[in-house]
Amino acid sequence: MRKRPRTFDTSWAEFTGEGRNYDRYQPSYPSDVAKFVSRHIQRAGLVGSIADVGSGTGIFTRVLAREIDGMVPIIGVEPNLDMLQVAMETMPPDLQVSFQSASAEQLPFQQASLSALVSATAAHRFDRKKFFGEVARTVQSGGMLALVHNRHRYWDSDALTEFHGFIESCVPGYRRGTFTIKNGGYSNVDFRSELLEDPRFSDVKVRSWEWDFETNLEHFIITGVSTSIVQRSAEVVGRSTVVEFLRDLFRRYSIDGLLKQPYVTEVTCATVSGE
Repeated sequence: MRKRPRTFDTSWAEFTGEGRNYDRYQPSYPSDVAKFVSRHIQRAGLVGSIADVGSGTGIFTRVLAREIDGMVPIIGVEPNLDMLQVAMETMPPDLQVSFQSASAEQLPFQQASLSALVSATAAHRFDRKKFFGEVARTVQSGGMLALVHNRHRYWDSDALTEFHGFIESCVPGYRRGTFTIKNGGYSNVDFRSELLEDPRFSDVKVRSWEWDFETNLEHFIITGVSTSIVQRSAEVVGRSTVVEFLRDLFRRYSIDGLLKQPYVTEVTCATVSGE
């Protein structure tokens, strides 16, 4: 019987021990995403804090804090203590950001205390029925929920098409475009449909920003092995097999020592009506 990836007790345990590599090598997010959130709360005249839930090592939290520039407090919420420690250590002292350890399903905020709640490449692992209840409880009426995800534009890249084909051949159940879940499997998630069906949210829409991310060989390999889909592949076929594949892929597709990876940042957003 073919080996399957491990399962985990919590949705965040899979990332323990990967905090430093994740923060150093994973791509960031376009500043336009943070501008989008900032413009909404300014137009709505809201002054509550903004929470970044599932903030990990603070990659998007930093982008958001630079754009908000002290207009309202920014709070990163992360249950994985390894990721949280890295976030606190790497946050520039001039940015007004604080952190709390909590899960998305039980947020440490008072009712209607937030002007916006964002989540960057994390909401696919939440119990969203409970999470949406917490959003409705903690975000002020007229505030914003923004679910942000970085995704490979594999349809614009032969290298990324081959990359995802390799992952599909390694991991049972994985299909490009699906999201990882804690039981070692994968699922399709339609955030827009979920929010449209919830009467506590209105003005549901999806925005996207396309951009490219270039890496050298070392960066490309460490970026890969710090992601959950590559780690799961390594558990099935062995880390050395995965690293050799990444080296060969880089050799064949890189130009002048750099490999271009097309990305798209998708934002599913909604206005919060309250509980």
